[in-house]
Amino acid sequence: MDIKATLFDLDGVLIDTEFYYTDFWRRQGEKYFPEINGFEFIIKGQSLKSIYDTYFKNMPNAREQIYLELIEQEKNMIYDYISGAKEFVEDCKNKMLTALVTSSSESKMNNLYRQLPSIKNLFNTIVTAEDITNSKPNAECYLLAAKRLNLKCEECIVFEDSIAGIKAGKSAGMKVVGLATTCTEKELTGKADIIIKNFSNLNINDIFSAFKAKT
Repeated sequence: MDIKATLFDLDGVLIDTEFYYTDFWRRQGEKYFPEINGFEFIIKGQSLKSIYDTYFKNMPNAREQIYLELIEQEKNMIYDYISGAKEFVEDCKNKMLTALVTSSSESKMNNLYRQLPSIKNLFNTIVTAEDITNSKPNAECYLLAAKRLNLKCEECIVFEDSIAGIKAGKSAGMKVVGLATTCTEKELTGKADIIIKNFSNLNINDIFSAFKAKT
């Protein structure tokens, strides 16, 4: 495979924080949209702006309250790497270009950098919610990452855990590896090109071998 870059989502792919957001948005769904079953899963992978524009357009008080609660939660979260993630990205960094592509806000990223300052050094470019207009599942974030790296989309592999993120990567014309960290393998089947549980005991050559085995 002529792959020149690996592009990573953050929460649920590299950092074990997805359960915080699942619980947070479950509570918001129960409070504001009790008629919507599984609200926390429907919005997974989307930026706060996208969630607001879709579900809270005419609810300014709710938007303000959610923002304040989310800012407070993100200040207090523990930002731990998912098993094997740091080592996997380091292996990729030694062999090709890397990018972090996340729907996270600047304030949340600053909290991340305070706890894990060296994470910045793992990537050639970082795309956040402030850099884009359209959130995942729109392909804009991955297209921007490829542009910054001066690469064609077919030269990139995306690592994602959410359905919205997988759709974004596929829409960009990239190969997508799905991590069964927040969705089940069954839920990811037929959406991602290949599926892995996490990065434990894996390196990028293992991913290349898995793609090759499918052809």
